[in-house]
Amino acid sequence: MKSILLIRIHPATAAISGSSLTQWGIFSGQGELQGDVHVSELGTVKRDYLSVKGLETDQNALAEEDYLPDQVTLLLPGSLAFHRFLPINSGQRKHLNTALPYMLEEDLAEDVDTLHLASQLSSDKEKVSVSGFSHKQFQALLDSLDEQGLSVDSTLAETQLLETEAGQVALLMESQSVTVRMPDQAANHLDYDALRFVLEGLNRSGNDGDIVQSPDLETEIPAITSIKVFYPEDSFAPGDDKFEQVRSWLNEQGWLVEEEGLNTSVFEHFVSLYFNRRKNIRSALVDLRTGAYQCPRRASRRLRKWKPMALIASLWLMLEMGLMVGEGVTFQHEAAQFWDKSASLYLEVFPQDQQVREALESEHRSVNVKSRMESRLKTAGTHPASKPFLPLLKKVSAVSASLPEARIKPVSMDFNDTTGNLVLELRAESLESVNKLLAATKSAGLMAKLDSANQEKNGVNARMTISR
Repeated sequence: MKSILLIRIHPATAAISGSSLTQWGIFSGQGELQGDVHVSELGTVKRDYLSVKGLETDQNALAEEDYLPDQVTLLLPGSLAFHRFLPINSGQRKHLNTALPYMLEEDLAEDVDTLHLASQLSSDKEKVSVSGFSHKQFQALLDSLDEQGLSVDSTLAETQLLETEAGQVALLMESQSVTVRMPDQAANHLDYDALRFVLEGLNRSGNDGDIVQSPDLETEIPAITSIKVFYPEDSFAPGDDKFEQVRSWLNEQGWLVEEEGLNTSVFEHFVSLYFNRRKNIRSALVDLRTGAYQCPRRASRRLRKWKPMALIASLWLMLEMGLMVGEGVTFQHEAAQFWDKSASLYLEVFPQDQQVREALESEHRSVNVKSRMESRLKTAGTHPASKPFLPLLKKVSAVSASLPEARIKPVSMDFNDTTGNLVLELRAESLESVNKLLAATKSAGLMAKLDSANQEKNGVNARMTISR
C-alpha cells in the first residue's frame, strides 16, 4: 500500500533551520492517517519517522530505504509561502513566466527577484494561481531534508487549500496566527493584530459601501454576509482568551458568525483538504517543486513510467530488423537462383560467351545477363545487310515448343545474316524426334534440311539448317 509522509512547517517559523518545528504524519494514498500525528524538529524528521517504523537509526542505508515513504509532501504556512489568484489577459497568458513578476511586485513586501514562483492556469484560462517562496528559505528547507536522506516530491503553499463559500469569510485560528480566506481571493496568513484591522475594514465596507483592501493584495472584495470561524483542538490551538477576543471583535461589529470546532488539528484539516483536492482533477494544485527545484526522483519516476513502453518499442524494432535481415537473406538467395537459371538459359543460346560461363562457374554473378542478351539480340536483329533473324528464331522456338514430347534440347545455333540460314545443333533422345522436328519446321512454312544425325549411346546429335 502506498504511503505518503506529509510534513507541515509550524506557522510560527520565521526562518527555516534544522530546529524549525514541524508536524508530520504517515497517510495512505486515500488520505487515511496511519498512526498518530507527530511533532519534531525539521532536522530530526527522518530519525523520528524511522523510530516510529521500528527501525534503529544505526541501521545501514539499504535497510532504511525499505522503510522510507513512497512520497514526501511539504505544507508551507502562509507565514513562509504566499498564494494568489490573478486575472490574466491573452498577452500575459502567452508570456506567463515573464509577466508574473511584474503582476506581483506591487503587492508584495519582498523583492520579487528573491522569490521562487510557480503557477497553474485555471480551467477557463482566465485566471492564474501563483505560489511563491523565498529562494533562500526553500534551499535551506531542501538542504535540511537532503542531509537526512529525505527527497521531497512536492511542496505546497497551504493557503491555497483553505475553502469558503460565496459571501462568507473563513477564519482558521491557531495559537499565534489566523488564516483568512475571502470569497474569490486566496487566503492570507495574519497575526491577530492584523486580523482586527481586516475585520474593521470589512465592517466599514459593509456599512459604507467602500472598497476594502486586503493588506497583502489590493483586490475588490465581494459583499460579505457572514464569517465562519474554525478552531482546532490540539496543542497548537489558540487559548480561550484569544478565541474570546476574536468573538468579542465580531460581536462588536455585528457580524453573523458561525463557529465550527475541528475534531482534528489544523495540520490534519489541511491534509484532509489536500486529499480532497487531489481527487478533483479540475482543481489542480500549484506545486513549488518545479523549475530549478524540481524533484529528481519525480523526473526519474516519469522516465520509469515510459520505460515499459520504450522496452516494448525496442523489442518491436529488433524484431522488425530481424525480419528485414531475414527477408534480405531470402531475397538474396532467390536472386542468386534466378541469375543462375538465366545464365544457364543464356549459355544454351550463346555457349561461346566465356565471361558469363566463368561468372556462373565461380558464382560471382557479377555479369548482367539480361543486358548482354538484349545487346546480342539487338545486334543480330538490326545488322544493315542481315536477313531478319528474330522472326526466324521466333518461329523455330514456337515449333520446338509445340513438340514437348520430343525432348529436344538445343546445343548451339549459328545464324548467317547474309544468307539468312540458321544452323541449329541439337540433342534428341532418338532419330524419330529429330524427324518430327524437321517435319514440323517445314509445316510451319520454313525451309529445313537435316545436315547430319549421329546416333550415340545417350541419344542423337543432329545438325539442321533452317531458313525462310
